[in-house]
Amino acid sequence: MIKIAIPGAAGRMGRSLISACAMAEGLELGTASEHPDNPAIGRDAGELAGTEANGVIIGKRLVPDDFDVLIDFTRPAPAMGHLELCQASNKRMVIGTTGFSAEEKQLIEKAAKSIPILMAPNMSVGVNVCFSLLAK
Repeated sequence: MIKIAIPGAAGRMGRSLISACAMAEGLELGTASEHPDNPAIGRDAGELAGTEANGVIIGKRLVPDDFDVLIDFTRPAPAMGHLELCQASNKRMVIGTTGFSAEEKQLIEKAAKSIPILMAPNMSVGVNVCFSLLAK
C-alpha cells in the first residue's frame, strides 16, 4: 500500500485527491494538511472530501513518517517547503502546482537528482483524456 500526503486538503484539488485515494486500489491517504488558519484543521479528511471517514485528521503540518509520496497542488511558496520536506525525509513528490519562478524550477530540477519527482503543471481531465485517446 502506497501512503499519500496531501497538502491543501480543504481546497478543490485537495478534496479531489483525497477522494481519488479512497477509490484507488493500492493507495491510501496517510497524512493531510492545511494552512494553520484554515477551519478544516482537526476535521477528518475523508469526510471533508465527501467520502467516508478515513481517520486521517487534517493537521497544520505533514508527517513524513506517514507517507511515501506527497502530491502537491498548492501554490509555489508552500510547494517549495514541501519539496524541502521531501528531500529531508527522502520521499517522492508529484507536483501539479503552477507559477514557479525560473529559480524555483531550477531548485526542483536539482532536487530531482536526489528524490523521484514528477512535475506536470497541467493535469486537467481534458489533457489526460487526450493522452488516453492517443495511446489507443
